[in-house]
Amino acid sequence: MSSLSAPERVSDTLQSESEGLPEVPALAQSQVLSERVYRAVLQMLAQGSLRRGAALRIGVLSKALAVSPTPVREALARLAAAGLIAHEARKGYRIAPPLTSDQLKELMDARRLIEVGAIGHACRNGGVAFRSDLAMALEAQSAAVDALNAANPADRAERVALEWRVLEADLRFHQVIFDHTRNQFIRVMADALRAQLYRVRQSAEQGLYDSAPALAEHRMILNAVATADPATAELAMKRHIDLVESRSAADLVLAEGRR
Repeated sequence: MSSLSAPERVSDTLQSESEGLPEVPALAQSQVLSERVYRAVLQMLAQGSLRRGAALRIGVLSKALAVSPTPVREALARLAAAGLIAHEARKGYRIAPPLTSDQLKELMDARRLIEVGAIGHACRNGGVAFRSDLAMALEAQSAAVDALNAANPADRAERVALEWRVLEADLRFHQVIFDHTRNQFIRVMADALRAQLYRVRQSAEQGLYDSAPALAEHRMILNAVATADPATAELAMKRHIDLVESRSAADLVLAEGRR
């Protein structure tokens, strides 16, 4: 993922107009424009670059990202459908309120229903290719975590970019599992679930700090998958989600105390 340093084209005036948009991700060049804009706005939301309750003005975002209003409008509609932002008639888009504790519980229940079943399905259907791809995803995640740990604490732009790389690598690990279910409908449900996981990070309102335990839990999942026993893999995934829920619930309590 590209650096999060603000492009020179974003003037001080534009930053003040954007209601808390101090850092604008450079758009990745390997994706179609609408997807690049969606990913850039998603990145700002997940990393807290936009203030809670801030208005998301299409004109301001299109200028900041140096694109026409159309892909910005499409991106905001996708984000609203996923629940990361809210749309009100005649008022436009605003950042959605944080998840409540009850909503977090429902989300993690959904993860257990989908992901525990998915990994068992992938174990039965994915074979050697599944184990190989999951190992590669874990290796990429480990490299991203190592890079983050080695980063200069004083270089905020670098750390923000590396945190995003870690988050993406974490989610990629789970995506490999969904892909190897060989079930298109599971992948559709996984796409909807993925957006909500960004919302958990958005609701926590703090930097990435749990990269080490998440990596360790993923390694346990890979070890379980290596046994070729679906039940063992399912137990490892359930344990991981239980621990993620515990950490996320604590994050929400802390975030609530800061508001």
